[in-house]
Amino acid sequence: MKTSCISAYTILSLFAAAPLAAQGCSDEATADADADAGSPSTTTTSAPTPTPSTTPSTTPSSAPDAAREASATSCTAALETLMKPIDKVTTGAVTILDEGDASSGRTVYVDATSGGAAQAGSNPRTYVDLATSTRVDVTDRTATTSTDWDLALERAVLFTNGGHGGPGAGSAIYVPKAFADVTAADGAGKTFPAERFVDEACNPVVDQTNAVKTTFDGWYDYDLATSKVTPKAGTFLVRGAKGALYKVAILSYYATPDGGVGLAGANYVLRVGKL
Repeated sequence: MKTSCISAYTILSLFAAAPLAAQGCSDEATADADADAGSPSTTTTSAPTPTPSTTPSTTPSSAPDAAREASATSCTAALETLMKPIDKVTTGAVTILDEGDASSGRTVYVDATSGGAAQAGSNPRTYVDLATSTRVDVTDRTATTSTDWDLALERAVLFTNGGHGGPGAGSAIYVPKAFADVTAADGAGKTFPAERFVDEACNPVVDQTNAVKTTFDGWYDYDLATSKVTPKAGTFLVRGAKGALYKVAILSYYATPDGGVGLAGANYVLRVGKL
């Protein structure tokens, strides 16, 4: 059963420090397994729509985006308030579960719990180098000047190292295909949008749950009846910080460190392949 009323507790648990969009709701959930929430839509949301494009852009531009840089500079305070950076390195594990092959890709466990639902607002994000599928030990603050990482994760929010997300060339687009079927050709003719967390007037760009909207927006379905998020079928083409192209599929949000089925959210199993 779906409902349009999202509780304050579930919103905070899923998106950590994000401000609340819904007011006047109640929720009796007390466990992290029941604390994850998503879109307040009354029906299961549709799969992410591939980004429309008019200009091929599968490699980083040779010239900086002046408008984006100006926005990032002038909106520093707004970004600080929205993103709430923590100046320490995460203790969340990133572990390769299976090296796989060119077709199947690596299977990777990522702990993006940020200390658990109640503590997420005071703990940093987990940063991942997609080429090696390892954790990059940067803080939320030093990540803003580093191109050593490609993907940042905290609870249900993922973003790339580009635009307002970082100094790199990062971006992501959704491809409605199985992981094994995705190739570099799926990015041909597509525009890879920059991460944009605030608009030109420095107003937050957020989704229906008031969490920051990223290039991974819409990656899951949410069922209020079970208080669970379920990754949508399909794959993301991810451009890394240094311009390399990867494909990433989110297999699980409730995993154990060995890749089994767990209860606590923000424990990811990803499938990662280089293109």
